[in-house]
Amino acid sequence: MPAVALVDPETHAYLPAEKLREHFAGAGAAGAERVITYCGGGIAASSDAFVLTLLGHENVAVYDASLSEWAADPALPLGVG
Repeated sequence: MPAVALVDPETHAYLPAEKLREHFAGAGAAGAERVITYCGGGIAASSDAFVLTLLGHENVAVYDASLSEWAADPALPLGVG
């Protein structure tokens, strides 16, 4: 779930809880036992983890620097586009 999708583009405040729940349900995270958020360096992933925690998810983790770590290994697949 892109962190930018969690906020109102005009006010920059988080969307209402019901809308946030819908977003995460659509991404398959709503009923997950554990959710690990990721992004390039950990900043956007932290926003997703924060919102999931506010919504009542208790088993949320941030994979800090996940894409940076992945992209540093040329043996791993990476699509760009």
